[in-house]
Amino acid sequence: MIQFRRRLPAPFVKFLFAASLGCALCADLSADDLVVEPRFYVDLIGYRDSVDGQGDDFVQNPNGIFNTHTDGISTNGLSTHGASGNGGHAHGGALHSGLNLRAAEFSLHTAYGDHWDARLNLVTDGRAFALEEAWLRARSTAGGALKFGRFLSAMGWQNALHPHAWDFVDQPLPYQLLLAGGLGGNGVQASWRMQNARWQGQIGMEGLSGGNEAVAAGLPNPTAFTTSQGAVITVPFAERPAWPTIQTVFARLGFSPKEGHALGANLGWIHGRQHQELHQYHPGINDADHALQGETDTWVSGLRYAFEPGKELPGRWEVQAEYFYQRKDLLLNFHQTKPWNIGQPRALAVDGYYLQARYGIAPRWTIGLRFDVAGHIHEARRDAAPAFCAPPYGALPCPRQNSVFEGISRRTALIEWRFDARQSFRLQFSRVHSPVAQDVNQDGRMEAVNQHFNQAFLEYRLALGAPPREHRHRD
Repeated sequence: MIQFRRRLPAPFVKFLFAASLGCALCADLSADDLVVEPRFYVDLIGYRDSVDGQGDDFVQNPNGIFNTHTDGISTNGLSTHGASGNGGHAHGGALHSGLNLRAAEFSLHTAYGDHWDARLNLVTDGRAFALEEAWLRARSTAGGALKFGRFLSAMGWQNALHPHAWDFVDQPLPYQLLLAGGLGGNGVQASWRMQNARWQGQIGMEGLSGGNEAVAAGLPNPTAFTTSQGAVITVPFAERPAWPTIQTVFARLGFSPKEGHALGANLGWIHGRQHQELHQYHPGINDADHALQGETDTWVSGLRYAFEPGKELPGRWEVQAEYFYQRKDLLLNFHQTKPWNIGQPRALAVDGYYLQARYGIAPRWTIGLRFDVAGHIHEARRDAAPAFCAPPYGALPCPRQNSVFEGISRRTALIEWRFDARQSFRLQFSRVHSPVAQDVNQDGRMEAVNQHFNQAFLEYRLALGAPPREHRHRD
């Protein structure tokens, strides 16, 4: 569940509010220009797999250096897993065998003329409630826009989409594992949009305070951390930096070569100013409790081509692809058994990509195919470490060997039937290859095992109060 622990500086908030209010008041608006749109969504999923219900957990927690940054270790009575909030979608954890309520969501969107709008999103998975979005946006006639509050980042094609609007039942692997399910937080987004008859483009930047586990994980002060060996120690993590903890820059370009055809491209960069990881001892995986902290950078690029023959006509198709590359430049700041390694650099590199296509075979029927990968590049590099350790361990050579891990890949097929304008059913099958840490020999030592398994999903989606194609939440 998302949690946000920091607020924007008060003077900055006042400035943004004044700027937004000024933009709105510059226009000659009346009460007739006010539009209020309440919407309600239900997302139900029936799930089965060939590994006794563990498949979705295997997908979300594969072996390697993805977003397993805290190993669920408890410090001072707090779970460090997501301690600063994941800064993304708040729609529960892995699916279990049987029927799952992924989300019941209430959304309230308001607009006042062409110059400002706002959104409020509340969501529950049946166990807890979360405020997922609450933002205000002011727009100028020249194409500029300023959004502030809690919102989902505009990075990539799919990050700003809510689960009930995804193209498939689940997200592509790069979003799940390199962005911990989605990037968002409290902050500000400034953007500028330009367009003509055939071309349209958008550039923007964001400052966020979310503690996304993949790019800006943050840990509470572990003053009384009990290690796996029973020792009580203090891990010297730095304090969280001032807002923003996450900075993004994004650009989109669209072109319509002829009627009904649309070509799009996107580029983006995400910088996490501080990222902290605390790993627990796992025999065969981690040789001891250890901690790292530093900065992260993630680059995103994508292409999309779509053809729309007309409303409710068959033959619509869309092909979409994105590539992600992530690098974490970290320093080892704690090691339970090898203190001479403290201060050494660790460069963690991982990438991901997906290619998907959807085709409307009939007015209410759509089929889809997707191939996605996370970890084609998947390595922990130590070769930048000095030859010898820092004093008082100067006589000891520093470990400089690199570690390479397996990646996860998945093949997916989907068929969707839109019962009416507000209800749809989707049947999806996936074949997954995932490296999983398991105690194969029952000796307490974990080993990386390649699992091959199948997943089946039956999803029911209900949308109330929204026109058929307006609930994708694209900005």
